[in-house]
Amino acid sequence: MLESSTPPLAALDGYRNVTDLLVARAAAAPGHVAFEVEDPSTGSWRPITTRGFEDEVRALAKGFMAQGIQAGDPIAIMAPTRYEWAVADLAAWFAGAVVVPIYETSSPSQVNAIVADAGVRLAIGGTAEHTALLQEALADSNAVTLGAWTMDAETTGTLADLVAGGVGVTDEDVEARRTTATQDDPATIVYTSGTTGEPKGVVLTHRNFLGQVLNIAAAYSEIVNEDGNTVIFLPLAHVLARGLQLICLASGM
Repeated sequence: MLESSTPPLAALDGYRNVTDLLVARAAAAPGHVAFEVEDPSTGSWRPITTRGFEDEVRALAKGFMAQGIQAGDPIAIMAPTRYEWAVADLAAWFAGAVVVPIYETSSPSQVNAIVADAGVRLAIGGTAEHTALLQEALADSNAVTLGAWTMDAETTGTLADLVAGGVGVTDEDVEARRTTATQDDPATIVYTSGTTGEPKGVVLTHRNFLGQVLNIAAAYSEIVNEDGNTVIFLPLAHVLARGLQLICLASGM
């Protein structure tokens, strides 16, 4: 068998887990625009700085912790690609959780299979319909669950409600939880599409993400830098889109 390899372009030293990518970027360039989110009522774009994004992430992490999420607990996210997906993803990691993405087009049987197999404790849906599917799956699972919440602001049980419930959690509590995971702890469980049977889970560690993010950024610095912009239209349930999002976030793109 022939084997070839290339040396890494970036070292992972100094990073405990994926959350350090955001913390380091927010410290280096807090006022830099990390996201632009469209206001559907006006059609204009609202800039969100790196520090503003980090503040939202920490606030939602407090909400997760207040609900009872412990280090290593799985949190499912089922939604189309949108800004709130990014907030929920990083917030779950700040709370020490493991993220379980579910495609927004998944059937009820696939949602039930993933939630049960991963032992999901809390779920986030993009719409009321997604949230209802997740709630049903949680009810049918054998795990002790903490409910399903929605990104849709026009209903109840929203991310804003989670944030409001976390006001009693301190910054020190979040920081202690954020730094719990090491590079070799699970960061996410990504499930196959299910076209060849039941969806199959693949565990990716914080080291997997850090190695991808730091080395791709080093290899393509002429593209990946703080003067660049990108539009992500791939589903964030797919690990390629999540890796790309982390690369952009860590590099100020």
